[in-house]
Amino acid sequence: MNDVMPDQPTDKIFTRYKCEPPSSIRIPAFGKRPPDLYAYPKAERKVQLLFVGWNPPKPFGGFWSIKFDDNLRSELHRVLVELKKIKASTPDATFLDEFLKTGFYFIHAVKCWCCAKYPGFGRGAKGMDRKHVGLPLLRACVDAHLRDELRDLSPEKVCLLGQLPYTALSCISERLGRMKVTPTEGKILEPQDSGFDWPILYSCFPGSQKPPKSILNQRELLRRDLERFLRLSH
Repeated sequence: MNDVMPDQPTDKIFTRYKCEPPSSIRIPAFGKRPPDLYAYPKAERKVQLLFVGWNPPKPFGGFWSIKFDDNLRSELHRVLVELKKIKASTPDATFLDEFLKTGFYFIHAVKCWCCAKYPGFGRGAKGMDRKHVGLPLLRACVDAHLRDELRDLSPEKVCLLGQLPYTALSCISERLGRMKVTPTEGKILEPQDSGFDWPILYSCFPGSQKPPKSILNQRELLRRDLERFLRLSH
């Protein structure tokens, strides 16, 4: 399950993400097991800010994979450079190393679906896809790995990049599920409100798209929200 993967840079050993659910957790048949995802690097220090994204956009791709370009990595790099939190000039391995050393970390809410479009979420989403594919897989992934990752990483703060990671955490805390919030609001949820041990920023998945009635695009909204969130002290 933790096989070394070929065709990768020789200075690092890349292994498949090991994700064995407890026997009591049923993973839907349309979920890829084990996921087509490389193992995440170890956090190099206490995680000050954990970013939670959606799902890998392609097999063995995504934020941590330097084999492919990644839109999220590029957008988040740009935001952090603009906020003067990162010095790396390009969103490559140098950026990822600095990202870790700065106390940042990233995880996917869902690991067992490696396509750019997640069923039932995002633009053009269909309710039936959400009900029969997207939500069942999301709930299974929360129980199979996300709960444990949040506990083990024990971050000081968490930034949710869009609707899918917010829905994932709502599977853990009913308080989140009862809230009527959208990512464009840039809502900061304190522990007493969310039911978690750390403050949460619910913001946008960064990109050049402009949400309806917004003068800012999604990258600019995240930058605005993140600047405010990083100033908070707890």
